[in-house]
Amino acid sequence: MAPSLSGTAQRRTLALVPAVLVVLVGGLGYERARNLVRDVGEAERSHAVIERSEELLTRTVDAETGQRGYLLLGDSLFLDPYRGAKADVAKSIDSLRPLVRDEPSQMSRLDTIAAVTADRFALLEAGIARVTRGDLASARDRTRIAQGKQKMDKLRGIIRSLQTYERGLLAERHAAEQRSVRNATLIVVPAAIIAILLSALINLAFSSAIRERDAANAGLKEVNEDLEQQSEQLQMQAAEMESQAAELEATAEDLRATNEMLGQTTRAAEAARDAAESARRQLELVLDNLPDAACVFDAGWHWTYINPTCRRMLASIGIDSSRLRGRVLWDAIPQLRDTRFEERARRAAAAGEAVELEDYFPRLDAWLENSIVPYAAGVMTFTRNVTRRKREQQGAQLLGDASRLLATTLDYEKTLQAVARLAVGELADWCAVDLIDESGAVRQVVVAHKDEAKISWAKELNKRYPPNYDGPTGVGHVIRSGEPEIYPDISDAMLVASARDPEHLALMRELQIRSALIVPMIARGRTLGALTLISTEIGRRYGEQDQLLALELATRAAIAIDNAQLYRGALAASEAKSAFLATISHELRTPLNAIIGYASLLEEGIEGALSQAQAAQLGRIRISASHLLGLIDEVLTFSRVDAGKEVVQRSHVNVREIVAEAAAMVAHSAGEKGLELRVDTPDIRMTTDAGKLRQILLNLLSNAIKFSDKGEIAVTAREEDGEVAITVADQGIGIAPDNLDRVFDPFWQVEQRSTRRVGGTGLGLSVSRSLARLLGGDVTVESSLGKGSAFTLTLPGQPA
Repeated sequence: MAPSLSGTAQRRTLALVPAVLVVLVGGLGYERARNLVRDVGEAERSHAVIERSEELLTRTVDAETGQRGYLLLGDSLFLDPYRGAKADVAKSIDSLRPLVRDEPSQMSRLDTIAAVTADRFALLEAGIARVTRGDLASARDRTRIAQGKQKMDKLRGIIRSLQTYERGLLAERHAAEQRSVRNATLIVVPAAIIAILLSALINLAFSSAIRERDAANAGLKEVNEDLEQQSEQLQMQAAEMESQAAELEATAEDLRATNEMLGQTTRAAEAARDAAESARRQLELVLDNLPDAACVFDAGWHWTYINPTCRRMLASIGIDSSRLRGRVLWDAIPQLRDTRFEERARRAAAAGEAVELEDYFPRLDAWLENSIVPYAAGVMTFTRNVTRRKREQQGAQLLGDASRLLATTLDYEKTLQAVARLAVGELADWCAVDLIDESGAVRQVVVAHKDEAKISWAKELNKRYPPNYDGPTGVGHVIRSGEPEIYPDISDAMLVASARDPEHLALMRELQIRSALIVPMIARGRTLGALTLISTEIGRRYGEQDQLLALELATRAAIAIDNAQLYRGALAASEAKSAFLATISHELRTPLNAIIGYASLLEEGIEGALSQAQAAQLGRIRISASHLLGLIDEVLTFSRVDAGKEVVQRSHVNVREIVAEAAAMVAHSAGEKGLELRVDTPDIRMTTDAGKLRQILLNLLSNAIKFSDKGEIAVTAREEDGEVAITVADQGIGIAPDNLDRVFDPFWQVEQRSTRRVGGTGLGLSVSRSLARLLGGDVTVESSLGKGSAFTLTLPGQPA
């Protein structure tokens, strides 16, 4: 049924309805299209921020790579990409500012990026400057490199935060675009359809009314004209609707372009996801092949990755790594709670800075070096077993300290106590030393523990249950065989087998012995005793490296014991020698004095006159006896000095008088050989032992006469720099350069042939130097073979 219309105003009103709908649809479509274009523009801006921030990070890494190449190779070609990257970084920061100026948080992040970048380039410039100056060690300093790494890690974190924020905005804008397209479609299309339907209904109503009015009243021409005008308006509205349709088509084209852009963005996101997955696989491949144990945790310390080395390390302490993924570290290994490792690891994660930690882990009996490296999604840990290096360092330190202690004294029992205390803590919980005494029996001389009460308890235990040194194993067997014994794990069954009664077993169980090591103490092929080390720690098990260290320690201790025993024997021999020399010299002096006395009586003719021949022979007897008496005095002096029994008696002396007395005593001997004796000494006064000074000069003068056949013997003295120097120079046979130091050795002479031209004990120069040093001075020599020698006595010039 066609609708019926009455009234001109009503018809006109109905005619305006389609036009109003078309205008509303057009306006609504225009507004939706403008919102869509704005959202697309914001999405493009976010993409630009992400791309330029990524380019900034890439160029910063390029700059760091160029600087590192210059540090490693010193080639200035690496500075070209470095400088280009530095300029690009500044441009990237400037281009980002207008893009984020409407986002205060992003502007703050950009300011932080600019500051961190400036700090990083300052560190890079400083490293380049040091390489340019040639200071490679400082430029490659690990601390400086770590500072640079911290700056780069901070820069990456800030850029990732900026990008994450922009990606959030991008996701919101994509969602807004989709909503705009959907809402425009839902509103514009139904509105257009309604407008078309209303226009059709109105046209139908108008047509019906015109037919009715034409049939009823032909005079309604004015109404027809109105209808014609309305028809024209409808045509105009139809044209306008066509225009709106064209606009809708353009909007649809824009939507298709937006969908294409969204598709490209989706494909780029998928490519980025694929790249990230590839990077993750590559990282896991690298971590899988690391010799260090590597683990990756998320922000909540849940395990996300464990490499094979770490799996083996965990398996060695009874932890199944296949059940750890997703579990919290501190729950999976509760032994790590409240340790230095947990404290440093949590601090590193909170501060976002890498830390390194080296610590001993008893359950593994190992020293582990841990590197804790935070990253955007959590923390990575890298663990290296440095037990061998630490054991070597501790062993070297222990051996060095032991050597110093062993060299400080010849009282080896006290020294062994100190060495045993050194071993306790570093190498063992208990340390004992058993030695073979002079009777051949084995006795325990040292037992050490960080708790003095336990030492007393152990000594009491040894009294109640003396060690069985005749058994097939243990200390006695090690001493007899000279071979070490090592017990990595001591079981309760081993304790039961070695216990003598239930009480003994209970006491040994109380010791909580976990591992033991017994090594022989060998010096010069002779076993002097054994060193025993005992560990009571749960994780400590003795191995080959511990055995080598213990053997070296035992060998050094054995050498010290042997040296002490040799020294004591040498002291006893020296005392016996000195006593023998003193006794034999005393026994020789008594008859010799009688011979000299009676010879003097005979020479004086008391018992009657002697013939010339008898007097000459008697003179030779007296001279020989006097010479022998001098030799005996020389031996006695040597024995007293060697035994440390020579006494110094100081007095005020005149050097000129002492020299003159000594020269007068040897003048006859020099004249017999045709030697000229010249004395040139100023008036020098000093405080010293006059008798010993005279004896030294007599020895030097006698030695010069003995080895000279012509020329002169000159005695000169001088005083300078607080010292008095007296020189005895001759023109005799001289001394070869190789023998200059040996002439002062006891019993050594320049002429070593069995038929020497001169006699003597070979003690004169040795006694002279010993007496000079006893007086605070020394005797030195300068000589040329065949040209003579000059011996100089130097004494402190103490004023008289």
